[in-house]
Amino acid sequence: MFTRLIAWSLHNRLLILALTLVLCLLGGYTLKQMPVDVFPEFAPPQVVVQTEAPGMATQDVETLITYPLESAINGTPGVASVRSKTSVGLSTITVVFDDRTDIYRNRQLVNERIQQMSNRLPPGVNPPVMLPVTSAVGWLVKYALISDTASPETLRTISDWTIRPRILALGGVASVVSLGGEVKQYQVRLIPERMLAYGVTIEEVRQALTTANQNVPGAFVHQAGSELVVGTVGRIQSLEDIRKTAITVRKGVPITINNVAIVAFGGEIKRGDGAYNTKPAVIGTISKAYGADTVTTTAKVEQALKNIKQTLPAGVALKTEVFRQANFIESAIHNLTRALLEGAIIVIAVLFLFLMNWRASFITFLSMPVSFVIGLLVLHYFGIGINSMTLGGMAIAIGEVVDDGIITVENVVHRLRVNRQEINPLPAIEVVFDAVLEIRSSVVYATVIISLVFLPIFFLSGIAERIFSPLAIAYIASVLGSLVVSITMVPALCYLLLVRSQEKKEDAEVSLHALSQRERHYGVEQKTEHNAESETRFVRWLKGHFLTALHWSLAHFKAVVAMSLAAFLFALALLPFFGTSFLPEFHEGNFIVAMSTLPGTSLEESMRLGQQVQKTLMRYPQVISIAQRAGRSELDEDALPPNVSEFDLRLDFNKNKFMPPDELLRLIRADLANIPGAVFNVGQFIAHRMDEVLSGVRAQVAVKLFGDNLSTLNELGQSLEAVLKSVPGVVDVNKEQQINVPQVIIKIDREKAARYGVNVGQISEDVQVLLNGVSVSSVLEGQRTFDLYLRMDEPGRDSIKAIQKMLIDAHGQAEANLSQIPLRAVTDIKVEPQPFAINRENVQRLLVIGFNVQGRDLGSVIADVEQEVQEKIKLPAGYFIQYGGQFESQQQASKVILTFGALVIFIMLILLHKAFGTFREALLVMFNLPLALIGESYLSLSPVAR
Repeated sequence: MFTRLIAWSLHNRLLILALTLVLCLLGGYTLKQMPVDVFPEFAPPQVVVQTEAPGMATQDVETLITYPLESAINGTPGVASVRSKTSVGLSTITVVFDDRTDIYRNRQLVNERIQQMSNRLPPGVNPPVMLPVTSAVGWLVKYALISDTASPETLRTISDWTIRPRILALGGVASVVSLGGEVKQYQVRLIPERMLAYGVTIEEVRQALTTANQNVPGAFVHQAGSELVVGTVGRIQSLEDIRKTAITVRKGVPITINNVAIVAFGGEIKRGDGAYNTKPAVIGTISKAYGADTVTTTAKVEQALKNIKQTLPAGVALKTEVFRQANFIESAIHNLTRALLEGAIIVIAVLFLFLMNWRASFITFLSMPVSFVIGLLVLHYFGIGINSMTLGGMAIAIGEVVDDGIITVENVVHRLRVNRQEINPLPAIEVVFDAVLEIRSSVVYATVIISLVFLPIFFLSGIAERIFSPLAIAYIASVLGSLVVSITMVPALCYLLLVRSQEKKEDAEVSLHALSQRERHYGVEQKTEHNAESETRFVRWLKGHFLTALHWSLAHFKAVVAMSLAAFLFALALLPFFGTSFLPEFHEGNFIVAMSTLPGTSLEESMRLGQQVQKTLMRYPQVISIAQRAGRSELDEDALPPNVSEFDLRLDFNKNKFMPPDELLRLIRADLANIPGAVFNVGQFIAHRMDEVLSGVRAQVAVKLFGDNLSTLNELGQSLEAVLKSVPGVVDVNKEQQINVPQVIIKIDREKAARYGVNVGQISEDVQVLLNGVSVSSVLEGQRTFDLYLRMDEPGRDSIKAIQKMLIDAHGQAEANLSQIPLRAVTDIKVEPQPFAINRENVQRLLVIGFNVQGRDLGSVIADVEQEVQEKIKLPAGYFIQYGGQFESQQQASKVILTFGALVIFIMLILLHKAFGTFREALLVMFNLPLALIGESYLSLSPVAR
């Protein structure tokens, strides 16, 4: 097959060049269509379900919402694991599916399950909502809105109603989440004393507001041959409309909302806030859709934000580079492109030194981009885009890609030179054919054997397979592409550029059939001794030194073998000191600092501490900007409690080129350790996301402690945390805050409630209205919609005593004819410790302690951790520990690579035996493999990644 293909390429050389041109044009077009991203989509298909239950205690949320939904979802086909986080008023369930499943089918299956459970959830619980489909590293851009003159309400309205709709209209954007500022509401704040004086109940106010804000369609009126539509316009247009709304009539006098409540604009109860460079801000997070092109989508988003900037009110500033994922992509592509270019320059220089022929150098150089075009087309066929891994695979392949061309061109150049010195030279086309055919077998076997090295990668699982398989495909496709190029385009170009005009005249009589049959006459074994006169001066000089070294080695072969063996054994002895890691470190140009304070810490206190953190970090010249996000916003994928903040640091390492990122990271950790009352975790965005995909925790290693009793879990967790902190190399130890915090418990006395003619449901609804508030309707301002919110005025709910005095509706069935009674009359109100948060995995409670590794390799740190935990932690029956994150994936990957690595070595041996004909020569080649460890041990300064 190869013989005929080479012969056909030589006879149809112009057609080959035309096909190559078409291939390159197709590759250029395909390149523009391929998505560009930081990494391949490394997260398995996931569906996140959030359910809000305003004001509901953590254990109630777990029992009434999380557990039923988990149980319903667990039986869904394709589910690999189910993780959940339950906190006050919020249940977040993450459903992880098998790798090969379709994300949209998964969402449909999950939606069917949660719809079955929606009707069984308690009253007052919002329906479960599936968050939008986003990429694992979905954050595209973060922006900040700041102003010294505009109100927080104005900033939030701009973000929600000006920026958000315009960005969502762009293709490739999945969500825009705003955090901070004040969400505008039309608020009706009840004054209990006025309600009691007018004899008005909460339910009457609620009904009045609901019915007073609607447009009702009427009918049709026919007049003078025309048809007129009749409609009732009753929607609220202003605060004054609300004030004038009638509740009831007492003795012929209307009682309006204005009589019993304060009507004003206000902000919703905040569970999150933002700041930018110590100033209050609205932080917007723009996430890309699943599979969207990061660079293209970022460009569209930035153009839209640039246009929006020009329309903002005076005094409002829009900062658009709080976070920009494309920076890392562009830097990675630039570095890899530079590496490819530098490699190409080195290749050209080496080629010219060896061949001293610019045409031969041009042919070899041209084979590289054509081979990479074939690689790109293969990647596109498999649905793989341009990212760091695929470009890295091509960068690694550059040596092998050019090698095929070098071997072919060098042999053709040599054969043509020798043929010209013959008395009866052969036709040039036969010489080119023989030269290509002579090294065909070597090139094919070498290419296949090199490609086999990457075979174990395709048997990996999880994040390792998703990250590294595109690299392997890019490498193998490029190398196999170079094989195709070396037996098609390269022979055609060699004939066109290296054969002289007078030599081509003699080739007209050589037919395609005669050329393709030359193998049976000459065969691959026919060889011509190299003539020194046909070699360049540099090659003759190099060969002279090589022969000197070769002669010495052959004369002292025992000494050479002894030195090689000693070097190998010494390298083998050094290997344990290198350590191991799962993934190499990334330098993204951005840091993320996570701050956790004690559970129960208010949002205001988190923001105050955040100011201190920002001032501390802004002293570093490398820090360009800092944005703080505390707590969460509605439908925020990162559903953080108010005591947790994240800081996005944008860095410029050029401002201090002598300080590497690792050193800056160490100094930041040291400074943050001096801030009391908080625990910090410092890392990078993509590294954090990878860790979260691996274990659900934003840390390199997650120690998972499973058990039923929350108090026991917390006690064991404290002991485990102390043990981890004692291990050298362990940093950023962060135990999940699953402790009890004080909560106000309102226990209804059913007997007393019956005495006043009220039931449990009515009391619960009134308490919800008074304390948390409810949205009773919505007010339209053009295309914008704002909640009409009913709640108690602030002075009536700012303390335990005030809550006890709150007035709720009564029906006066017994002791007195009262419209309202104090809450304490039918309830027992006290402060009790309750769980702050409850985490679960596969329907089991757990506590997770995450930590990072610094100054040591991952493998040795984990070994020390396991030994210390085994010696110092005694677990009760029913409790157990699992290690997750990079360590777990490293162990799985190591087993697969060792198993299939042995298989690959065996296949290599078989191929070498087929190539050489004897096992003796095959084993001789294989014995060179261990010697490669010498270079790895002496030249590499990094841990062994596996």
